[in-house]
Amino acid sequence: MRLVWLTLLTAAGLSAEFLEVRLEVANMDCATCVQTMQTGLKRIRGVEKVNVGPQNSVEFILQPGNKLTLERLRDAIKGVGFTPREAQVVVRGKPVTAEGKWRFEVDGIAKTYNLSSASESTIRSLRGRDGQVITVKAISPLPPDPRTMPSLAVDSVVDAK
Repeated sequence: MRLVWLTLLTAAGLSAEFLEVRLEVANMDCATCVQTMQTGLKRIRGVEKVNVGPQNSVEFILQPGNKLTLERLRDAIKGVGFTPREAQVVVRGKPVTAEGKWRFEVDGIAKTYNLSSASESTIRSLRGRDGQVITVKAISPLPPDPRTMPSLAVDSVVDAK
């Protein structure tokens, strides 16, 4: 998987975008469910590959230059009859401060996410890159309300350019 997103990173230049998304999905527990999910999601523009896992998860490998949002992928899962949950993502964008809070801007899709990390060293790394395009691995919980700004809890900074 790491080789795949490094290839995407090189091919895409510095465009801010989601590179990989792994979504947990509720109640996807039969072979028919997996087939329904695979068929319904592989047609989304900007998706290079969809892997439907037996552990109630869907992994999207996204094409370079895609304009997909996490919300669009969650809506697509809802559209085939399942309930999306937490997402693990690899995303490129810029950590910025706005109104005294840390945010992560994904310019390619014009989305901003609240930004956090449990690791003090990761927080220091993000602060040192304010306004610079970087790639991070993060967790994005399902927002409790669709009107709420979504969030990214950064596990690690993968690449800084």
